Amino acid sequence: MRAIALACMFFAGACLAQETGFYLGVGIGNASYREACADFNRMVGVANAFGCTSSEDTAQKAFGGWRFNRYFAAELSYVDYGEAKGSGSVNGAAATASTKVKAAGLSALGLLPLGDRLWVYGRLGLALVKTRTQVEGGAAAVEDDDETELQIGIGALFDLTRDWGIRLEYERLNDTKIDLISLGLQYRF
Repeated sequence: MRAIALACMFFAGACLAQETGFYLGVGIGNASYREACADFNRMVGVANAFGCTSSEDTAQKAFGGWRFNRYFAAELSYVDYGEAKGSGSVNGAAATASTKVKAAGLSALGLLPLGDRLWVYGRLGLALVKTRTQVEGGAAAVEDDDETELQIGIGALFDLTRDWGIRLEYERLNDTKIDLISLGLQYRF
């Protein structure tokens, strides 16, 4: 009986050791700026002055983290959310507007295995968000904003091999109101 208990503890530890450690990754996705046109209108003080020509853009992401155990990880990330653009008319003159957002974040990830190679996870963290919005043409204005805000998400990780994995994730910046759907590749050391 002791031999069986010792064998179970030994193999459980070996399996757990493979699921812990440092990882790095990159991702690419689609960022959706939910409030870009409203922000442009607010800057010039005219309701419905802008129509968004592009409230979505390609986002790029880099991340690294430490997986403490089977169920918990801490992760640092940097995301360039691309640019949202709008055009409109302010006091009869043509105007263009754009906003760019970049963020660096620290998150806790809670992981749940759905088999040997598939995991689902939730993200909860804080991100330092840098936003630059500018309007040119009929009205000119520039607004730079730095703020710390809540970053939440949900995703899935599929282990291709012991070291390589592929991730699909949905994330949201709470105050800036940007949604990100990304596909990423990660390497575990």
